[in-house]
Amino acid sequence: MLDIGFFELLVIAIIGLLVVGPEKLPKYIAQGVKMLRNVKDMASKAKDDIVQSAGIKDLDLKNLSNLDPSKLANNVFDDKEETKPQAQKKFDQDAT
Repeated sequence: MLDIGFFELLVIAIIGLLVVGPEKLPKYIAQGVKMLRNVKDMASKAKDDIVQSAGIKDLDLKNLSNLDPSKLANNVFDDKEETKPQAQKKFDQDAT
């Protein structure tokens, strides 16, 4: 998720300790964790709503090549012989 190492966490903790103070720091950490948990839940619900409304059974975010717009457009606009209207039959040069 986030590439934060031990040293970065230590620097953030020291800055938080200096800015907020040792009495209020645990309270703010708990609020931050709660907020991150809520954001994660909202993102999960939004993803589920999008998947449900789009009719996608399994959204594989690791294989995004299935969602390539050119492939999707080719599938939508692919003319099959049985779906072509009668007016699109091959033009006969000798008939005119």
